Amino acid sequence: MSLYTPYFRGRMYDLLALKTLAEQHRLGPHVVPIIEPVRDSKELQQTVATFIKVRQPFSLIANPQVSVYGLNPNKLHPLPDLSPYPFFHPAAILAADFSRDFLTTTTGQTSFLIAPNYPLLKAYEHSAILKRTTLVIPDEARLHQIAGNQAILLTDPVATPHHVADYGLLTDEYFAPANWDNAPFGYQGFGDFSLVGKPYFDRGMPSRAIALHVIYVTRNGTLRIHHCVSDSNTSMRGQKQKFSEALAKLTAWAPTHLTGLNRTPALDELLAYGNLRKFSGLGTVKKLSLMHHLQLMHRLLGD
Repeated sequence: MSLYTPYFRGRMYDLLALKTLAEQHRLGPHVVPIIEPVRDSKELQQTVATFIKVRQPFSLIANPQVSVYGLNPNKLHPLPDLSPYPFFHPAAILAADFSRDFLTTTTGQTSFLIAPNYPLLKAYEHSAILKRTTLVIPDEARLHQIAGNQAILLTDPVATPHHVADYGLLTDEYFAPANWDNAPFGYQGFGDFSLVGKPYFDRGMPSRAIALHVIYVTRNGTLRIHHCVSDSNTSMRGQKQKFSEALAKLTAWAPTHLTGLNRTPALDELLAYGNLRKFSGLGTVKKLSLMHHLQLMHRLLGD
């Protein structure tokens, strides 16, 4: 059975989605979220507490690279000591501030080392630390040559256009092979950045268009992603109307394409907004779209 390690930057809607799914026991032992914290937030604190309560496997990056979270030792929302929990995976990014201490494990724990940088990984090639950790690497042959078969493949399948409206140019596209059925050749697991994509922006920017993104599994086991884009995109006004336009497209497309395993509780909740005639904000929409993806992966990977 493959190990799936989705990678999140710890945005609020990421954390709310993960917390909700953990409470519902809809992640399971084969889905191990890796979280790179970006803010000292109660949402992060509560999500970690929920993971501990339900014994959900998870991982936290000790040296986040896209924020100043790791630079402030005095947290308003401190995290508990995670050393007693065998389902926790200490993790770090192989960067200039990397320390072997970040990957200290206790009984039952295994660690992850995210290693996107070839020169740095090459410098550690013969170190003992690489023999005691699982490397998480992008699809690059020279990295895989060093990592060997004890690695996890981390990909970024979503192409992010300059403008949200451009998703309408290609409304349905390939997302990933059937790695859930068999791990990629030469790897012990796989991960991705889900719907969000690898690029990180600290603050969201207003957009003229709204797009809904839904990942689904096909008959041959591959994953695809479908985009439903609003039509009234000449100005930034009318967010509720834009959402209604995008949701109407999803509502029309879903009955013939999102059946069986693809019909998740999160998808049903998203589609129900068409009857409620309200718009709860993009954060809620992103949360439900993310929950749908992870619920689908949980179903594919099994308990």
